Amino acid sequence: MSRVLVVGYGTAGIGIANDARAHGDEVVGFLDDVQQGALVLGRLPEVNRVVTEHAVDAVYFAIPTIDGPRLREFLTGLEQTGLQLSMLPRTYDTISRETVKVSDLTDVDVLQLVGRKPVKHDLLEARELVAGRRALVTGAAGSIGSRLVEHLLNLGVEKVVALDWWETGLFHLANRLDDERLEVVVVDVKNVPRLERIFDAQRPELVFHAAAYKHVPLMEENPAEAIANNALGAENVLKQAIAAGASHAVYVSTDKAVRPANVMGATKRLGELLLGDLAQDSGSTKLSAVRFGNVLQSNGSVMETFRRQIEQGGPLTVTHPDVTRFFMTIDEAAHLIIQSALLGANGDICVLDMGEPVRVMDLAQSLVHATAPHIEIKVTQLRPGEKLYEELTYNPELATSTANSKVYILQVEEEMDVPVDDIRRTLERAKSGELSDDEARAALVEMGFSIDPRRSQG
Repeated sequence: MSRVLVVGYGTAGIGIANDARAHGDEVVGFLDDVQQGALVLGRLPEVNRVVTEHAVDAVYFAIPTIDGPRLREFLTGLEQTGLQLSMLPRTYDTISRETVKVSDLTDVDVLQLVGRKPVKHDLLEARELVAGRRALVTGAAGSIGSRLVEHLLNLGVEKVVALDWWETGLFHLANRLDDERLEVVVVDVKNVPRLERIFDAQRPELVFHAAAYKHVPLMEENPAEAIANNALGAENVLKQAIAAGASHAVYVSTDKAVRPANVMGATKRLGELLLGDLAQDSGSTKLSAVRFGNVLQSNGSVMETFRRQIEQGGPLTVTHPDVTRFFMTIDEAAHLIIQSALLGANGDICVLDMGEPVRVMDLAQSLVHATAPHIEIKVTQLRPGEKLYEELTYNPELATSTANSKVYILQVEEEMDVPVDDIRRTLERAKSGELSDDEARAALVEMGFSIDPRRSQG
């Protein structure tokens, strides 16, 4: 039997307490900053006093809507070691359910520490766009692409064609979803003849281009391939969407495309600019881009990195004590990418509301304090091309609101520009395979991107 303190005297906390008692635990009481009652033993900052006075063994945190800063303050303020600390996860399911149980609790994770409140997006209009239509997703084996495929199927699409060069990922995607409406195709977006055959055969009405090389340090060492895949590949897919008569084609971009300090961001910015140029003569096809920050559950995300480092016994690594990032859950990103197809005009960039940036060191400290106090946090150094902070727009004043409070619109021509002729000359050399890494980096510098011109010459 454990002596349990429940944090949160709302519906969720009471449900957790009742279930804990049913399993034989003793609930000593609650903490809450707002609610009052005989069982409320204090406010959240009084946790150490209450834990000591009532000999608490386990703390069950049952306020899934708490914001990130307050949660991190609570966790780092805990003085007692050896407590069992569990949390109600910040998910749509637990927010909407009337009752929750102890079995719903999880270990403390970065997802909770970021504190992005779950939002139930109205998908009625998205369902009307998607239902009964043919969709195509590139990069479908990746983190964002695979979730896009899943959401499109859930919204009633007639068929989803999932494209990726990673055949193992496509194999697992097909097995996991096991849906007769899903067709997986192995293809590289740089292979124009094969793309032409696929688009001609499938005639997709909705196209979501999520395929990209995204790991910043790797692209610093491989700029020629980054240009070929991220810029040329984007143009290939968008051109095929236009030729196939798709009604909507959405290019998935990144906050790293704003004032890029690295090759990855620069090549994604080139994709945005190419989209703007193609939109001038796209016929009945509406082209748009959607730009957002880090996705917490994606491959290589800070959440996955910290999880792995804790499993290995540490240390947790942070590249700089002041580095900050925007964070969003993968489900919300996928929902908003689909909804962005409905918003703005042809050639626009949709920017997702990422909330306030979070200091990565704060995440690491809170996670260590709550789950593994013995683990060290090691400050390394900024990786090649890494920035201290990211931005979502060149000029926030140019962002206009939409019917969706989480999506804003920018016009591509109002931001940093590069002559499209300069871009296409570089793409022609990338297409032929003649572009070396040194030449690729030099071309990006000549276009005006503030990247290290020496990186690939050492």
